[in-house]
This record gives sequence, C-alpha cells and structure tokens, in this order.
Amino acid sequence: MVDSDSRDLRENGFVRLPGLAGGDALTRLRGAVGRLEELTRERTVSTGDFVLEAPGIGGWAAWQQGGAGALTGVLRSADRIHVHVPEFDAVQRELGLADGLVAGAAGGPGELINAFLWAKPPVVGSAKPWHQDMAFAPPGFAAREQGIVTIWIALEPATERNGCLEFFPGSHLLGLLPHTGDRERLPGEPPLEGAVEPHVADEHLPRTGEPVAMPLDAGSAVLFDGLVLHRSAPNTTATEPRTAVSFVYKVPQPSWARREPAAARP
Repeated sequence: MVDSDSRDLRENGFVRLPGLAGGDALTRLRGAVGRLEELTRERTVSTGDFVLEAPGIGGWAAWQQGGAGALTGVLRSADRIHVHVPEFDAVQRELGLADGLVAGAAGGPGELINAFLWAKPPVVGSAKPWHQDMAFAPPGFAAREQGIVTIWIALEPATERNGCLEFFPGSHLLGLLPHTGDRERLPGEPPLEGAVEPHVADEHLPRTGEPVAMPLDAGSAVLFDGLVLHRSAPNTTATEPRTAVSFVYKVPQPSWARREPAAARP
C-alpha cells in the first residue's frame, strides 16, 4: 500500500484497490461462487449462513419473517464462505492480503475472521442500508483494542445502476453510531413480523459531507475501516448482476479510531 492509499484510508475510511484480483485469482473466485450456488440451488429457506433474495421485501427481512417470498436458490448473501468452500481462503492467502494490504493499512497483520458473498441479482437485488460493520462484531470482540478491516472484491462490474457500495468519507472518525432495527432472531425463535434490518437512521447520518459511490471493475476492490458508514442501493438493472466477495480481518486498533460510542460524546 502506497503512502497516498494509507492517507486516504486514514482520512476517508476507505481506499480503492484497482485490479487487486485479476487473471487466475478472479477466475478462481468466480468458480468458488459457482460452487456456493450449487450448494444452495435447491434451498427454499434462508439460514444464518445462506440468505435468499425476496422481491419487494429484501433477503434479510424475508429471512427474519420466516422466509416470506424467498426465491428458491437465489442468493442475496452467504456467510462463512471460506468454510463452505475453502478455495476462498486459499485465494486470499495467495494474494497475501492479511500480511500485505491489511497489515500496511492497520499497522499490524490481520487475522481473517469471516468472509462473505454479496450477490445482487438483476431486478430483485435488494438494498443494504447505512451501517457500520463494527456494530455487528461478534461477542467477546475486544473493541477497545481491536478493529476490523474489510477487503471487498467485485467479481463483476459494480456500478451505480446495479448497487455498488457507497461511503460517507470520514465517518469512521465519528465512533460507533446508534443503529436501529431488529436483531437477527436465534434458531428456534418465532418469525419477526415486519422485521427491520439494523441500520443507522437518517437523523444520525453525518451532516458534514455527501456520500461517495464506489463503482468497481471486475477484479478491483475497496478496502475499508470497520467504522466507516456504507450502504448499497438495489439492483435496478434487467441484466447486470452485481456479485462480490469480502474478506474481514481483525487488526490491532487503528491509531485513528474513536474508542467510545458516538452517542457518548458531548
């Protein structure tokens, strides 16, 4: 990571990484996604690891409402993809992400703690609301000593039409903002009628600037801090899927991070 990239990450909370996973790496990641799709082709109900898309309601909300309207085999997202298909882990290791880009960004080597598929099928690909990844850190995560850095890789072109990521520059310096909505129901709990995906409400969004869209070519990526506000709009195209994978790393607390929740500051 060059000095200008490190400066962008410190100041904005995100940095574009053109051509990070080209050639063989891109081919292998796409093949691994194909194996995930094979694993879920007949699935009719979402679970904690595999969330199906549902037109008009969105994958997360449909899952929490007991699977209402879910499309058989049409993935919206998948969790722990490096466990379900080890090829994902192999590729990120061969790219040297943890000890290379992540270590250069955070000042210390990263430890892979999760990996995700983020799929937005044409027409039905639902939005992801404004949020900070640190709001969903697992129990026991030492938030005062550790941070999160994510590398999000586009496997097909991500555009403003099909739901590329958007960021609020500098929002990672504000601390953890209040999130509203429903928590994910635990196994055995009843469906949540009218479930609302956790998000940062409009009244808590920064007023100091405008969000920035992050279109990416296939194989390009964006690296971002776990406290930066981001979202993605729905895929409104008829023929342009937006498919991406992300690798999430635990890192030493970055020097720029706010350690207290935003709501606790005067």
